[in-house]
Amino acid sequence: MKTERLVVLVTPEQKRTLTRRARALDVSVAELLRRSAEGAGGSDSERTLVALAAELRQAAKEGRAAVRAALTEAERTLRQVRAGREQRRVA
Repeated sequence: MKTERLVVLVTPEQKRTLTRRARALDVSVAELLRRSAEGAGGSDSERTLVALAAELRQAAKEGRAAVRAALTEAERTLRQVRAGREQRRVA
């Protein structure tokens, strides 16, 4: 039974790191800290998993940005093609 409360102050970077690690393991930050206190949160395999999950999230973010850029370029090209058709139709 959990009966004790612990307040911990961390830097913004430490908070981001804890949040990323917890998200990668699909647990809350509190659960991550509990597991760590019990010796379960810091294994090599979990650290590797956290690092891989962070890389995957970054790659997905970059992929979404690339798709948005490609769509923007495709829309620009379509506008140019339509404008050219309109000019030929008027001429």
